[in-house]
This record gives sequence, structure tokens and C-alpha cells, in this order.
Amino acid sequence: MRGIARQIYAMKREVAGRPDMELKAVKLITRTTFRRNAEHWALTDAFFNQAATLPITVFAISMERPTEALPETQRYLPNQFRYLLQRVNALCERDADMATIPFDGVDMKAMAPRFESYLHRSLEGQGLIRIADAPYFVDSKVTAGIQIADMLVGVVRLWAQHDLANAMPPGDDFLTSVGRYYRIVESLTVNFGTLPGMYRMPDRAHRVIADQFGGG
Repeated sequence: MRGIARQIYAMKREVAGRPDMELKAVKLITRTTFRRNAEHWALTDAFFNQAATLPITVFAISMERPTEALPETQRYLPNQFRYLLQRVNALCERDADMATIPFDGVDMKAMAPRFESYLHRSLEGQGLIRIADAPYFVDSKVTAGIQIADMLVGVVRLWAQHDLANAMPPGDDFLTSVGRYYRIVESLTVNFGTLPGMYRMPDRAHRVIADQFGGG
């Protein structure tokens, strides 16, 4: 990971002159940046060109906002996290490796017990033997891996939000760039049987959580 972080650091220093600048999709991958801030868009373009060469594997779960309020509980890990853990575990099984999971911007008090409960109390979680049971919570400002993930998932979000899988609006240079970046992200993923690396989670999956513990 240090080698990857070094490459991103060097890219930010060369393109933006600010190696400590945080890569944040909501600030960089926008129409406003595309139209009015050539330096930041050059950084965005350089990032994705660099990402295409990095030795990383990308998994992404996209979803609609829930159509109804979901009950708050400390017991269940939200399905989008479950689905990501399943894919990470499959990758580690293939590579005979282990994974420690970082969380960005998540309230530790809320997420830690859900993560622990999922891994230790549910049959599904107990089967994910390649996932270390001690996650860590990080500040994206100083964590290159989280910044990389933020930029990649930002493109996946825009791809889904604008329904670009069905049609690319003609003459829209911004979305054309988003489409190019999405293809880079897509090239970095891998499928495992019934687990596609890029998965669109249906709305009903927000509510189907009891099966983590066999019902109840």
C-alpha cells in the first residue's frame, strides 16, 4: 500500500503542486470543476489515468436511497457492507490472503458492534474467515487508500445516478468523461461466481437483514 500511496502523492505534487491535497469526488468530479477549474480537472484526469495502472481490485455496491425510513438497530450490519465483505473475502480466498477493513467517516460507536456481531454471531459472517475481526477507522485526509476509494466510488455513483448504462447523452462532455472513468473502474474489478464485482443493490435489500442471524 505504501508504494501506491507514494504514486498518488507524486501525482498530486506534479499536477496540482499540493501533495497533501485531499482527493474528494464530491469536490473534484463535478460539472463546476469540469467547466471552471482546469487545474482540478487535470488532477482528476491524472488520477484516473494513474488508477488504471495501480495493482488494486475494486468492488462497488450502488443503491437507491431507501424509500422508507429504516429502523435503527445495533444488531444488523447494513447489506451494502455485507455484500462488500463477501467479495473481499472471496478475493482473499483466491489469493490466500487476509483483509483488515478500514471505515471512513463512520461513527465508531455505531459501526463497530454491528461489524463484530455480523462476524461472530451470524453463520454468514462466521464463514468469512479471511476478514480480520478488528476494523479500523480512519481520517481520509491522511489516508491515500480511502481517497482512492472515494474517487472511484464517486464515479460509480455518477454512472448510476445518470443511468449511463442505458444511454450516454450526446454532446455532454462531462458525462462522457465520467463514462471513460467508469470503464477504468470497471476494468479493476473481478467477479466471483454469483458475486459480481460491481453490483446494483435493489431497494428491497435495505430491509432484508434478518437473514444475517437466520431470521428473527
